[in-house]
Amino acid sequence: MTRDEFWDHIESSKRSDLDEHVERLTKQLAKLPPDEIADFGHWWELSKAEAYRWDLWGAAYTINGGCSDDGFTDFRSWLTLQGRDAFQAALANPDSLADLEVEEDAASCECYPATRAWFKATGIKDDYDAFHAAVEARHPPTQESLARGEVEPTGENWDFDDCEETRRRLPRLAAMYLDRD
Repeated sequence: MTRDEFWDHIESSKRSDLDEHVERLTKQLAKLPPDEIADFGHWWELSKAEAYRWDLWGAAYTINGGCSDDGFTDFRSWLTLQGRDAFQAALANPDSLADLEVEEDAASCECYPATRAWFKATGIKDDYDAFHAAVEARHPPTQESLARGEVEPTGENWDFDDCEETRRRLPRLAAMYLDRD
C-alpha cells in the first residue's frame, strides 16, 4: 500500500461521526490482505510521528483545554483521521486547525484501526507484538526512525498555559478557544 492509498482509505471511510469513521475504516481495512493492513499501520504510525511536534501539541492543548502525553497521542490519531489536506495544512501551520471548527475537547480519538483490522483479518487475538513484527517485516526501522523514537517532540516548546504566548503563536485557535465567555 502506498501513502496515497493510505490517505484514500481514510477519505473513503470518512463520516461526520468520528466513531463511525473509525469503525468503517477498520472494517474496510479488515477486507485487505494482512500485508496491506501492516502497510497501513506503517503509514499511520509515520503520520503520527510527523505530527509529534511542540506546535501541534500547543494546538491540541488549546483546542482540548489541556493535553497529556496520552491525549497528544489521541490528538495525532484524530488529526490523521481528518485526511491528507487537513493533516498537511496543520503540519504547515497548526493555526489552520481553526478552519475545522472543532468543538472544545473533541480533537481526540483513541483508536487503532490497523491493529484491530489486522487481528480480524488474521484471526490473531490481541497479540500486539505479532502485529508490530508484521509491520516491521515490511518496513524495517531505519536509523532515523530509531533515533526519532518519540523521545521529545520536534520544534520549540513553550508554556501552553501562557495565554499571551499561545495568542502569539496560534492567534486563530486562541481566539476560538481561549477568548470565549
